[in-house]
Amino acid sequence: MADRGDARVPAIQQFLQERDEFLQDVREQLLQAQEHAKLYYDAKHTDVAFGVGDWVWLKLLHRPVASLSTPVKGKLAPRFYGPFQVVERIGDVAYRLQLPDRTKIHDVFHVGVLKQFHG
Repeated sequence: MADRGDARVPAIQQFLQERDEFLQDVREQLLQAQEHAKLYYDAKHTDVAFGVGDWVWLKLLHRPVASLSTPVKGKLAPRFYGPFQVVERIGDVAYRLQLPDRTKIHDVFHVGVLKQFHG
């Protein structure tokens, strides 16, 4: 009787062995691609940190907020809103902003949607 995982038919055994070799090769290539992407990202990436009291621009991406919007729409609309003042740092990558009272959005944002205000 064949061991568990072994096929009784030689053609199936060969197919399973080729499949396992192929999957192992794919895993190795994925690891190599991940390492390459990490090296590229680490070479280009700079950590961004804001202090309490700093002024930042806020990018709302695809979330239009009527209380922050301008009369200009579409391509000519501003990409960033603000500037707003940083009130608190929450964890490593989130910040609480001092938003106007009329805004009805959450006041904590990821560092990826903030940009330093110079002025």
